[in-house]
Amino acid sequence: MSQSIKLILKFAFAIGIIYWLIDSGKLDLKLLTVAFSEPLRLVIGFSIILLNLLLVTWRYFIIITAKMETSPPFKEIFKLNWIGIFFNSILPGSVSGDIVKVFYLKEIDKTLSNRFLLASVLIDRFVGLFGLILIMGFFSIINYNELAGISKNLKMVTHLNIILFLGVLFSLFSLFFFNTLPHKILNVFKSVPLLKGVIPKLLDAWDNLCMLRSKMLTVTALSMVIQTLAVISFWYITHPYAEGNFPFSYAFSFVPLGFVFIALPIAPSGMGVGHAAFATLFTYIGINNGASLFNIYFILMLSANLLGVIPYILRGKTVKLDPAELPGENPRD
Repeated sequence: MSQSIKLILKFAFAIGIIYWLIDSGKLDLKLLTVAFSEPLRLVIGFSIILLNLLLVTWRYFIIITAKMETSPPFKEIFKLNWIGIFFNSILPGSVSGDIVKVFYLKEIDKTLSNRFLLASVLIDRFVGLFGLILIMGFFSIINYNELAGISKNLKMVTHLNIILFLGVLFSLFSLFFFNTLPHKILNVFKSVPLLKGVIPKLLDAWDNLCMLRSKMLTVTALSMVIQTLAVISFWYITHPYAEGNFPFSYAFSFVPLGFVFIALPIAPSGMGVGHAAFATLFTYIGINNGASLFNIYFILMLSANLLGVIPYILRGKTVKLDPAELPGENPRD
């Protein structure tokens, strides 16, 4: 019951933001009609999104097969990953597509521990975030003078991008050369009441990354390719409809930050949250219809994600989801 209430609240929150954006004139649904009058552009953009789904699965395939005695066919992992993406789009929260995927993977290889299965999901998320931050920071550095001169807000975002970029580089460096350093630093804060529950989870996430240290450079590089294609598809699909100048190089400095907001488990597929985030981010470069631009991309992205229902139906059988069987998952959460 609590999960159902949470899901309803998340949808209500997302719909509330959408309503507010439409009512305030920040989201123009009519732009969808204009965009769909150019089907070739949408088909090309949609094809890039589908290609990214393949690459995302390849990244996860590298991670999950690292501990498998016999690697399953790539197409099998692709189906399961797509099913997971489908459920992530409709079931945000602790019992999401990642958990659905984990249960299916457990059927494929029963020797995989629950801890590693959950760790594989966390590692996949971390390296995806690493890829976003690295390309965002790189382009913020090479375009710093130009970006900093556009607006005060964009200058602040650029500084944030660079700080995050340096943080990821430091994390990767520590992973290979000082992997015990996070334990030494974070253990100091274990006595802080607000951080008692957070520190162990952070350290466990770090230990999970260390488990697959030999694969980190490969999957991080692949993440950078994936996120680069995501930004390219976003820019290609939306830039003709921007109410202002939307240079290709600028996209890499703030679109990834918008993607971070989409990834937060606040609303289904980032609906509403992503619209609001891009509405704000685009104003930093003088474009006032950012929510409408994101809406075009959002419809295509959601369509690709929901196609995961096809392998789910064709699979012909479901798994019984019991999150209590997995460490760190509480069905009451």
